[in-house]
Amino acid sequence: MLAAYTELKNAEKVKIYLVKKKILDNHHLPVKEFGKIYFPLIKNIKVQNAEIVNTRFSFPENERPLTIDELLKDTLTKKELGLLPRSQEIVGEIMILEIPESLQDKEKLIAEAYLKTNKNIKTVVKKDEFHSGIYRTRKVRVLAGKRSKETIHHENGVKIKLHLEKTYFSARSGNERLRIAKQVKNKEEILVMFSGAAPYPLVLAKNSSAKMIYGVELNLLAHQYALGNVYLNNLNDKIAIFHGDVRKIIPKIKKNFDRIVMPLPKTGEEFLDIALRKAKKNTIIHLYAFLEEKEINKYALKIKKICTGLKHPVEVLRKVKCGQFSPGTFRVCFDLKVLK
Repeated sequence: MLAAYTELKNAEKVKIYLVKKKILDNHHLPVKEFGKIYFPLIKNIKVQNAEIVNTRFSFPENERPLTIDELLKDTLTKKELGLLPRSQEIVGEIMILEIPESLQDKEKLIAEAYLKTNKNIKTVVKKDEFHSGIYRTRKVRVLAGKRSKETIHHENGVKIKLHLEKTYFSARSGNERLRIAKQVKNKEEILVMFSGAAPYPLVLAKNSSAKMIYGVELNLLAHQYALGNVYLNNLNDKIAIFHGDVRKIIPKIKKNFDRIVMPLPKTGEEFLDIALRKAKKNTIIHLYAFLEEKEINKYALKIKKICTGLKHPVEVLRKVKCGQFSPGTFRVCFDLKVLK
């Protein structure tokens, strides 16, 4: 096989030249031998600092993962390939597919193909139901790979063990959790309402200088995962997790908080009375809602009116879009400052 042969000290210069001239064979890997290196070529050309030789050995193949289009080009039409969503949610080793209705008869073939495109994915599932019920859990169905709905998700320096059907969790909120963590000041005491498997407490504890973080969760199975995750991340000294209804548990916690996180996007404002009773002057509250663009400012006014009626007026510091729930509907965080 044709190759550019040079000493290791010249390797980088030679490689840059070969790439620039577009004659490096990217389907094969270079070979090092006795202080020399052989770069596989696609054609013969004079190369400075290197000798062009015909080798008697074979170069190892460069195993580039195939794209989803390459894997499915003989199975799907060009139109069908265009219907495939290009952004999939990945939770730990599980990929959650959203397959258009018109392709459901080929969903298993599509799932097998996605499994081959990412060596870190062990299971591919399909949403059978949207988040619903008091715990906002969802049903999923395994389409390919390991038949497991439990995984460990790595995010912002923490490990979050969870079961997709037993607790609400959104991997796409990872950046939002880190955004909150970056706002935390030294020695803050923080309350996370509806804490689930503890993604917010874990990320806040790992990525801030908070003194203590308290989480409250009604879903017993999610609470059990949360307890395990606190131990898994060795954060027992910074996180306290409680099981039960926030209306019953939070009044029993004998302290007020510097920051309160309310990641319950559908009915969060209904619990503002509980949050405000545990707020100090200048406490920051992060309240979430699912809203259309045109509703955001109107909702901010609604929040202010509710808080004023509860005799704890607030200032809306920021309105942050932190995800898309559906076309035209966003997950919005309202950063509120309690004025008194």
